[in-house]
Amino acid sequence: MGAWVLSQVVTYSIPGLSFGIGGMAGAIVAPLLLIYFPIVGSYDRDNCIIPLRNEFKESQDLGDALDVLGQIDELLSMIKYSEKFGSDMVLPELIESAHHTINLSSAKNPVLGMKNPTYVGNDFSLEKDKLVFITGPNSGGKTAFCKTVTQLQLLAQIGCYVPAKSAVLSVADKIFYQAPEISHLGDREGRFGTELKRTRDIFLASTKKSFVVLDELSEGTTFEEKMESSTNVLDGFYRKGNNTLLITHNHQLVDVFMNKGEGVAKQVEFLNEQPTYKLVDGISRVSHADRVAKKIGFSKEDIDNYLADSN
Repeated sequence: MGAWVLSQVVTYSIPGLSFGIGGMAGAIVAPLLLIYFPIVGSYDRDNCIIPLRNEFKESQDLGDALDVLGQIDELLSMIKYSEKFGSDMVLPELIESAHHTINLSSAKNPVLGMKNPTYVGNDFSLEKDKLVFITGPNSGGKTAFCKTVTQLQLLAQIGCYVPAKSAVLSVADKIFYQAPEISHLGDREGRFGTELKRTRDIFLASTKKSFVVLDELSEGTTFEEKMESSTNVLDGFYRKGNNTLLITHNHQLVDVFMNKGEGVAKQVEFLNEQPTYKLVDGISRVSHADRVAKKIGFSKEDIDNYLADSN
């Protein structure tokens, strides 16, 4: 009966393959559908969907099949990523080492370098040395480089291709990246104490096989105390034996360790006050703070002009 009623009220349009319910018949059938679908839907839910779902939840074979499909999807996504990146990609070589080591050739950021032929790649090696200082003026690419190395370490450890001409790494048991953080009112420590706590937690959790990146140290105190605290912290990481990268403008701190023969000094290169985004040997002793202030419209001249215009 139901099929006959539907056949009478459903009108077909062959060219558009569309159909609809209209006229008086639609007014009759619509209330019936409001009754029909809840009844059938409840029956299907209670007698088919829920029992089948419970059976699937207890099926080890189904769980294994879904795991395999997930792994296949993951591997295919890695291959697709490497094919679409737009420049050199390599499957990293993972090696055994007593402490973390990394050796990259023409490494690019896996996000910023995507389909970006002008992105500048960098070589980076950290094998025997365990401490690297990266200095340079603002907006020179220090943070971008350190994020690149960290992201490539993660990609290598999940079995993914990495944007580089070659990559040889050991597996890091832990990877830490400490970025500057504004102090929390609830910790009653201020910025210096907040960041020092985070650094302490990283130090205690790290091992010889860990990889640590620190973006500045001991901010929020006097220069003298900053030097003493930073020296103590870095000396602790150095003696612990893991690889540590420090991004810093504090060239005096770098001098302390270079004079002791500990660590490697790298700097981001600038030509004619413009960044080349290349990492080169050496210690940068300039900041280009005024150039950045001019760029964002808050230099001394900008302030003077604002005050003059407001009078």
